[in-house]
Amino acid sequence: MDEQFANFLTNILILIAIFIAAVLINQAIRINYIYLVGLIPLIFIIFMIFYVRKKLVLEGLYQTFIKEWGEKVDRKRNLKKIRSVFDYMSEEREDEFYLDDQTWSDLTMDEIYKQMDRTLSSPGEELLYKILRTPLFKEEDLKKRNEIINLFQEDKKFREEAGMYLLKLNKKKMNDVPDLLWNDIDADTRLRPVCMIMAIVPVVSLIAFLVTRNIGPLFIILISLVVNYILHNNIKKKITTYVSCIGYLNAIIVTASDISKLDNEKFKEYKDLLGELSKKVFLIVKRSVGVGRIEGLDQTGIMEILYAVLLFEENQFFSCINLIKKYQEDLKKIYVTIGEIDALLSIGAYRQGLKNYFHPEFTSEDRYLEARDLVHPLIEEAVSNSISIKEKGIILTGSNMSGKSTFLRTIGVNAVLAQSIYITTASYYKASFFKIMTSISPEDNIMGGKSYYFREAEALLRIIEEGGEDYSLLCIIDEIFRGTNPVERINASIEILRYLEVHNSLAVVATHDIELTDMLKDKYNLFYFTEDIDKAGMVFDYKLKEGVCRTRNAVKLLKFLNYPKEIVERTNRRIEESSKV
Repeated sequence: MDEQFANFLTNILILIAIFIAAVLINQAIRINYIYLVGLIPLIFIIFMIFYVRKKLVLEGLYQTFIKEWGEKVDRKRNLKKIRSVFDYMSEEREDEFYLDDQTWSDLTMDEIYKQMDRTLSSPGEELLYKILRTPLFKEEDLKKRNEIINLFQEDKKFREEAGMYLLKLNKKKMNDVPDLLWNDIDADTRLRPVCMIMAIVPVVSLIAFLVTRNIGPLFIILISLVVNYILHNNIKKKITTYVSCIGYLNAIIVTASDISKLDNEKFKEYKDLLGELSKKVFLIVKRSVGVGRIEGLDQTGIMEILYAVLLFEENQFFSCINLIKKYQEDLKKIYVTIGEIDALLSIGAYRQGLKNYFHPEFTSEDRYLEARDLVHPLIEEAVSNSISIKEKGIILTGSNMSGKSTFLRTIGVNAVLAQSIYITTASYYKASFFKIMTSISPEDNIMGGKSYYFREAEALLRIIEEGGEDYSLLCIIDEIFRGTNPVERINASIEILRYLEVHNSLAVVATHDIELTDMLKDKYNLFYFTEDIDKAGMVFDYKLKEGVCRTRNAVKLLKFLNYPKEIVERTNRRIEESSKV
């Protein structure tokens, strides 16, 4: 059933139930208290409405999950929010290597992430992002991760059981749980006793009115509701951020408890960890029941009024917030573990949809990369290329649009996938463990007043400063210093590439400056891309060739685009004259 329709139907049924309840209470006051007995089945019916609605929506999601396993999932993603767990965890573990923002952007990893993301929960989409930005450097860790991914791919029953629990958790539109768990909780609980007393007053006064039929308790009810509403609005401003995510945190703990019941020997480590942690923190669930609203009722405003006048969320919040403080580290472990399980399930679905992939092999040798039939995972019907490089890096030349930048990204993306999700889009891949850094598309920073050259210089400096002391550095660079004049560009480029070569770096560099190939041919392997010209214009085969490309196609491109003949001819004449000098 469509969730929007289910919400609408639920709201209509609840409004009908409230109308019937009002009639029964009115009759009980005017005629006979026996009418109050009618409220008992009515309350039961209301709960059944929610239960049936939830079951119908969940069943729809479950069937979609089964049917679309292995298919790409198109949906809106708030990547700024999704990266929050990565940001928090990278601050905690500063000694670990992560793909920096420049590298992530250069390799268009946002698009890779979107292609791979089939997660079912908010922790899952956040941990998938974190996994892709955190290359591993031990093959045993990658194989351990791969074992769980294979379990999800191969064991349909296990996969669907885990999927059902994660579907129950689902995604939160604005997930603030990481902010709660990774920050200091500074909540003022001094009003807790007042809220506890004031929540009781309207209920006790209502009972007194029904028993005595005296008008006095009605005045007390009215006054207490006004006071409670004022309290609610004042406290809400201070605790809204916490309250909005405690309900989802509650669901995460329940999901951890459920998943700990899954029985598979390969899954034992996750099962034991979640079982132990969920038992330890389950009191939070009991104390936080109802916090965060009941989904489907918020649209009517009914629950907002009830929660406000009875101070329900405030009292539940005060009851559980100290427990959340106490078990903050355990809750972070639960969050990360649930997210990791969901992320590995998503990776399994992604792999299922790939036509071909290869599990990488790793070597203890430094600066080694060998790959056959390597393609970019985002390009359909991509032309494959093979490469074998050891110790020496690559200088790549070629015409415009011939495939240089795509090849750079293909190498970088596959190195990332190899060290994060243990696959490559190749028929064979063997390499060192690399730190991966790039300088492909640094941009002008207009607001910051930084020129293109300045951004290039910054991007290259971070690569130089990272170095390759513990692991080889795979540095991928497109056009060193294209933002400055040829004389300074060429000479600075030569020195930078020589520096990288002696500091355990495997540099893969694309350039239009043929002078670099002449000066560095003893230090770097030379490859190129080129094109053919036929009646239709320029034809690119996108195949990597050994050697140096001595042809240029910039003027040919002007001619192909029907630039004025005068411009094309004079440009060619100038080039010929300058080459004679």
